[in-house]
Parts: sequence; structure tokens; C-alpha cells
Amino acid sequence: ENMLRSLGGEYSCITVPYWDWEKDAGRESQSVVFSSTTFGTSAGTDGNNCVNDGVADFRGGNGWRDSRNGCLRRELGFRWGFTGQAGMVSMIQDFPAFENFRPTFETAPHGAPHVAVGGQMASYYSPEDPLFMVHHANVDRLYA
Repeated sequence: ENMLRSLGGEYSCITVPYWDWEKDAGRESQSVVFSSTTFGTSAGTDGNNCVNDGVADFRGGNGWRDSRNGCLRRELGFRWGFTGQAGMVSMIQDFPAFENFRPTFETAPHGAPHVAVGGQMASYYSPEDPLFMVHHANVDRLYA
């Protein structure tokens, strides 16, 4: 953000949105990102797990499409809980060296939202879910 802001002009007030999933730990399914007015709720009822609301609305095949001309699929299943704020603080304190922090961070804190959201987010197609961008903006924020 600061590098973008340093460009001045139209970039001087830029803010990169992020999904602060640490605040959703313990209540993952109730996160504001799973809303019909934001990133879309869990999968629809069409039998294909297509998201039919929010920014990835696919209703009638006229909305958002993935790289294979299909819908955004989600299969919310919170088999892994998100790492909460206290857990993140502890991890940062326990692994002050980046080379030790990174492999630990990549497993649960980074991986849990991918697995929990399912669908494209749990595959190599994860960048096709709009949640990927705000999830990774948070990953970058935590790395910073």
C-alpha cells in the first residue's frame, strides 16, 4: 500500500482490502465474506455448488464465469478452523525467523481458508474465487 501511495495523485489514498480471517476463528461460517451482498454465500441449491449471489453471482449462466466457462463453486466445510488472533500472535513470537515461520504459517493459517471454502479455493484454480485476493492480501499483511 505504501509503495502505491508513494506514486501520489490518484494512488495517494489507495487501500488494499483484506479478509481478516483471524477475527472469524470459531465462527467461520458466520464471516461477513459469506454474504449475498459481499463475496457470495455458500454454494447454491442447484446441485452444482454454484454461488448464486454476491460478486460471483452465476444465476442463469449470465453472471460470473471461471476460466472453463463454468460457475464459481464453493463447498463450505469447516474441517479446519481458522487460526485466531491469539494463535497468530503466538506463532509470530514462537517463530521470529522467517525461514521457520513460513512453513508453519503455510499449513494452517494460510491453508485453512482454502480448505474451508472448498470448490475452486481448494484447488489450483483458487485465484478464480474472488475470496482468493482478499485472503492473500491478509497473508501479505501478516507477513509484513
